[in-house]
This record gives sequence, C-alpha cells and structure tokens, in this order.
Amino acid sequence: MENSSHFPHTSPATKPGLILLAHGSRDALWRQPIEAVQQAVAGQQPELPCLCAYLDACAPDLPSATAELLSQGVDHLTVLPLFLGTGKHAREDIPRLIDVLRQQYPHCRFEVLTAAGEDPRVTALLADMALKAISTQPATDSAR
Repeated sequence: MENSSHFPHTSPATKPGLILLAHGSRDALWRQPIEAVQQAVAGQQPELPCLCAYLDACAPDLPSATAELLSQGVDHLTVLPLFLGTGKHAREDIPRLIDVLRQQYPHCRFEVLTAAGEDPRVTALLADMALKAISTQPATDSAR
C-alpha cells in the first residue's frame, strides 16, 4: 500500500492537513458515511491530520475544524467538499468561508479541491453501482 502524500504542492517544510467538508444534518446517522471516509483516510495515512467539518446543522463547522488542525501545526490545509456536484455551496459558500480563513490564518496555505462527485472515479463507481443493482434484479416476466 502506497503511503506517500497525495496532496499537491507540499514540501518537507510544510505540514499538510485534510478537512472532509460536507453539508451536515441534525440526523447523526447521516454523518456515518462522512466519518467512514475520515476513518479510511486515517487507516491509510495515520500521520495525516484529518477532520470532518460541516456547513450546517452539526459540528464541527469549517472554522472550528481549521482551528483544531492549525493547533496541531498544520500549515497547508486541503479541503475536500464531499458533494456530488458543484452547486451553490461549492461555488459560493465554501470559497467565501475559505477567504475568511485565509485572512484569519495568513501563515496557512488553503487548497480547495473540486467537489468529490465531479471526480471521474466517483462517477464511474456510481454508474457501476447502478448497473450492478439492475443486473441483480430478477428478470421480469414479459408475458404478464
């Protein structure tokens, strides 16, 4: 298993950190898949500081998660929006929040990745899941 950093523009002089940013929900069960991604990251790169953060309805929010990671010495923070598409949150809300954080923490480099659902690997996985679901359904009787 490869254990090298997959974060662009890092150097030995920087300490990278990762925030998995999702919308948020009051329903604690909704957060389980987001937290599962964080656990998978921790399993593959346990030395990488990584937190979940949410835009709404649950904690921590992006500023709180940022403050926590910076308190651990992170000075290059990558934010991965766990959204299927680049909607209003990804186009407007997240950049606005990041601009505030950049002003608040000028010593930290912030990088915001494209929404996860825009990655062709995610698109391919979702298509594969849909096709497998169809292929496992029993054949319908056309004589009815």
